Formats: sequence, C-alpha cells, structure tokens
Amino acid sequence: MKLWLLKAAGTLEDEEIIQEDSVVTIGWSELSDLSNIKNEEQVQKLILEKYPGMRGDRSGTWAEDICSFITKIKKGDLVAVPLKTRNEVLIGKISGDYEYRKLSDFISHIRRVRWLKTLPKGAFEEEYNVEFNSPEALLLIKADPEKLADFIETKSLGALIEELGFALEDLEFLREQMLDMVYRLAETDEIPEVRRIAAEMEKMLREK
Repeated sequence: MKLWLLKAAGTLEDEEIIQEDSVVTIGWSELSDLSNIKNEEQVQKLILEKYPGMRGDRSGTWAEDICSFITKIKKGDLVAVPLKTRNEVLIGKISGDYEYRKLSDFISHIRRVRWLKTLPKGAFEEEYNVEFNSPEALLLIKADPEKLADFIETKSLGALIEELGFALEDLEFLREQMLDMVYRLAETDEIPEVRRIAAEMEKMLREK
C-alpha cells in the first residue's frame, strides 16, 4: 500500500463530483480515452499532437504524471487530494482501475476511490513533508506503513456493501471482455491471431 499526492481537483463543481461519485482524476480531459496506454512516450506523443509548441521536458513531466495515474497507482493504494476551494485534504483508498468517463469538462480520466478521511492541509503538509504549491501533479509520498494503516478505519456495513458492488462491477466488466475475446476466437482460423488473443486472455486473468 502506497500513498500518492494527487493535485487535480478542478472547480468547486468538480470537487463536488469527485466526492459524490467517489472518483479521482488527473485532469487532461482534452485527451481521449487512454485505456491502451502502456508507457510515457505514448502519452507524450498525444500531448505534443494536441499542443505542438510545448517544450519536450514539460510534456515529458506531464506524460509521466498521466502514465503513473493510469499504470502505477494500484488498487488498495491511498491517495491524498488537496481541495482548491477549502483548506482540506481528502484521503481515499483506490478501488478501481483506470476508466474513461466524461463527468465534467475537467473530469474524464478517473480511478474509483473510497473516501476515508478529511484532514487540514497544514497538518498534512507538516506530517508528510510535502508542499501543495509544488509543480508536480502526482507525487509518491514517503510514509511509515503504520501511519498509512491509521487511515484505514474499521469498515462499516455500508462501506462493505459499496466495495462488494465495485467488485461485482469489475467481474461483469471482465465477463464482457472475455466474451468479446471468445467471439473473436470464433471468427478467426488464423493461428497467430488465436495465439495473440489467448495471450491477451491469460494476461487479463493474471492481472485480475
């Protein structure tokens, strides 16, 4: 379990959405679905296509943040989101993989989260030696495992039911993906294509 600082909340309306819909976002809604992204180079290429005049080092930094949001943050990791409209930090536990879902002009690239606590900004900055005004949008925070465990409260029945709902949604999504691959297998007699689809299925099952 890791703790990430994610400084992307948007407007007051966006902050209300991330709390009500239990999601976090990296912003960059002007970019399309990033589900197939595998590395930072792919993200940087998309950024430079959108903003051709941008400097390479700047686009590289943003690409690293976006790619980390999609691939490096894992289910079960903790995330701290400082609010722009209040002197507070939201603490949540990541409960879903990357999704592309248009929730507002700012929110399209999301991860589902279970919100745990709200802390004062000053207390959080002092405790974890971070600076909310630093340029990084996403930062891995060094923290003692015992401190991280303090964020995890005893789960209420409502929270358990919510997590069960997320798990069932994941299973249904996996079922749809597997069925799609079965249909693709049925439609081809090309051995290389069969092997490629089989490898995709194995990878998917191992990751889940």
